[in-house]
Amino acid sequence: MSITRREVLGGMAASGLSLAFKPSPQLLSPSASKFRFVHFTDIHIQPELDGNLGVKEAVKKIKAMKTRPDFILIGGDHVMDLLKVTKQRADMQFKLLADALKPLEMPVYSVVGNHDVFGWGDKDSDKNSAYYGKKMIQDLVLKGSLYRAFSFNGWRFYLLDTVQPDLVDGWRSEIDPAQMAWLKTDLAKYPTMPKTLVLHCPAISTIVQVSEGANKAADDSWLITNGKEIVDLSIQNNVKLVLQGHTHVVEDISYGGVRFITGGSVCGNWWRGPRLGLFPEGYMVFDVSGDTFTNYYETYGWVARK
Repeated sequence: MSITRREVLGGMAASGLSLAFKPSPQLLSPSASKFRFVHFTDIHIQPELDGNLGVKEAVKKIKAMKTRPDFILIGGDHVMDLLKVTKQRADMQFKLLADALKPLEMPVYSVVGNHDVFGWGDKDSDKNSAYYGKKMIQDLVLKGSLYRAFSFNGWRFYLLDTVQPDLVDGWRSEIDPAQMAWLKTDLAKYPTMPKTLVLHCPAISTIVQVSEGANKAADDSWLITNGKEIVDLSIQNNVKLVLQGHTHVVEDISYGGVRFITGGSVCGNWWRGPRLGLFPEGYMVFDVSGDTFTNYYETYGWVARK
């Protein structure tokens, strides 16, 4: 079943482990003007509720597309949770992830989600461990820097890290100063190139208002603390699209000529059915032509296990 944006909104690691996908640092095809990509966010893979089988079904549907995507953007939260689990549980989840994504034949690029960070939610975790923090996701999935950029067919894509340590709550959503400085510098290098930012935690979202009340404020567990700076930078630097995850809803906010699109989630309501009863398991498909794009939300027929 396919669900359009209009329909959805109207309805309101063990050492030696090798993942099958191998992101390359640059893809450049300036002669081509059209391409397709998939925003595949909030996977939360787990064996419970057959979550790993659900991811395989989503991958299977991507492979069956008549026009396959040129690449996949994973928006974070690859695994169910690393914040408060054992190393053995973490290894198991990454093995399930590698197995589920193995059939993909196109490049896959990822950003860090809050549930991808090992031990930050456990005060007793060994902070000197080689696996503590973002080390596991960085070694096993990112295969490089926590934030980076690549170019494809005349567009520039920025993969950003929105998850930072917090002494009180373990983590908060923010773009750190060093990353922000790098982003400003790189944006300025490509003044005329259309751009996409990929975030896990949103810069803009109505999730708290629609789920908890119109006058509720969103804290730093929902939105990045320096979201206004990201919004302003996007407007000033020809950013056409900001992709967001984390909330598991489908949302499309246009502001200042920039589209801020939250891409639902592969796992829906953490493998328990549609999120908020409205947003089923799925992923977002984007078709780019020149400096414009169209998009739709694609479900893959998953029925939550009881």
